Amino acid sequence: MPRRELDWKSRHKWAPITVKENMSGEVASVATETCLTEIAKLMRDQNVGCVPVKENGKVIGIITDRDIMCRVIASGRDPATATAKAIMTEDVSCCFEDDLLVDAAGIMAEKRVRRLPVLNRDEELVGLLTADDLAWQTDQMLLGTVIQSVYAAHAK
Repeated sequence: MPRRELDWKSRHKWAPITVKENMSGEVASVATETCLTEIAKLMRDQNVGCVPVKENGKVIGIITDRDIMCRVIASGRDPATATAKAIMTEDVSCCFEDDLLVDAAGIMAEKRVRRLPVLNRDEELVGLLTADDLAWQTDQMLLGTVIQSVYAAHAK
């Protein structure tokens, strides 16, 4: 599937909506030394598919349920001894709570991710923006483009 270049602001003419208006707040996070068994239980109990990883109060990575399955279970590693730091995705993309939702969706499509940690301007974690959150507020073309980009990345 060919990758489309997108000019998000000109293609979507709806009222400007900020990330803060649409994100999930009070997101759980874990420390780098947290074992995967604990993280999986946290995901189950919080009914979430990802958990940001923090060190010294800053987001340094993210772990998804897919990461646990592919990088731990499928590889035969022990989830009781594997730590967040060992399997997290580093160089995590984030957005700010005062960013426009359409710009955050652009980041998601460009980076081919379905979840973005949301930071305040002091770079503290204040929420999480997911593709599901986009579905509540945006037109189908915007969400469809994000999902299409993510699917293309995982279909390889």
